Amino acid sequence: MKLSEAVELFINFKSKELSPRTLKEYRNDLKLLQKQIGDIPVENIKTAHLIVFRSSLNCSPSLINRRLSALNSFFNFLVDMELIEKNPIKPSLRIKKVKQRVPEALTEDEVKKVLKAAAERSYRDYLMVKTILQCGLRISELLSLTKESIVDYRGRKVLRVIGKGGKERFIPLTGEFAEELCRYAETCQTEKLFPLTYQGAKYIFNRIKEKTGINLHPHKLRHTFATILVDRGVDIRVIQAFLGHASPNTSARYAKVRDELMFKVVDSVFSNTGHLQT
Repeated sequence: MKLSEAVELFINFKSKELSPRTLKEYRNDLKLLQKQIGDIPVENIKTAHLIVFRSSLNCSPSLINRRLSALNSFFNFLVDMELIEKNPIKPSLRIKKVKQRVPEALTEDEVKKVLKAAAERSYRDYLMVKTILQCGLRISELLSLTKESIVDYRGRKVLRVIGKGGKERFIPLTGEFAEELCRYAETCQTEKLFPLTYQGAKYIFNRIKEKTGINLHPHKLRHTFATILVDRGVDIRVIQAFLGHASPNTSARYAKVRDELMFKVVDSVFSNTGHLQT
C-alpha cells in the first residue's frame, strides 16, 4: 500500500476518536513526510527516511517531537493492520530535554481589561472568555460545548466537557456563573453554545488583543485559570482533574480526587471575589 493510501486509512480510523483540529495536524504532518520521501509503499519506509525527514524540519524542538509522535502513532497503526512488520520510528529520533517555557498568565488587572473588551464586543464573546477563565477549557473543548453540556449534578450545575481522546470530565460552576450560562443558552439559536470555527474564535481573540494591547490567546486564559488555583494553594491533583490532563502519569491520581473537593474549590476561589468580574 502506498503512503498516501495508508494516510487516508489512518485518518479515517482516527476520526472516531480525535478532534477535527488534531486530525488536521496529523494529516499535515504525514503530508510533510510524503513530500519529503515521496508516495512510496509503506513497507519500504525505513528509519533512514525518517532521519532525513527530521533533518528537513525547520521548526522548534517541541514541534519536531510532536510531529514524530504523530508519525509514531501512524506507524503503530500500520503494524496493527499488518501492513508493515515493525515501526521505523526509533526513540533516538526524538529531541531530548526540550526546554519548556513557563506559560504566561494574565494579571488580575489584565483579566478585568480582557473581560471588559470582550463584553463590549458581545455577550457571547464575554462568556467565551469567562468560560475558559473559570473552567480552564481548551479552545477545542469550548467550541464543542452544547446546551446539553450544562447538566445538573448533586443539586447544582456542572459543565460536561469532552476532552482529548473523547474523555469526559465535569467542571462545577458557581451559582452566579451557572445562571449567566443558562440564560445565554436559552437565547442561543443553535445547539452549540459558541457556534464558531477555530479560525473564527482566533479572530475574536485577536480583536480583543488589539483593543487591550494584551497578548492574548486561548491557552493563556487556560493557564491563567490554573495559575489562580495554584496561587490559592489548590492541590496539584485537583488542578490536573480540572484541566483534564490525560497522561498515564496523572490519570491514576484523578481517581483520588473527590467531587466534593472540586465543588469546594470552585466555591472558594471563584465565588464572591474580584476575579473574573467586569
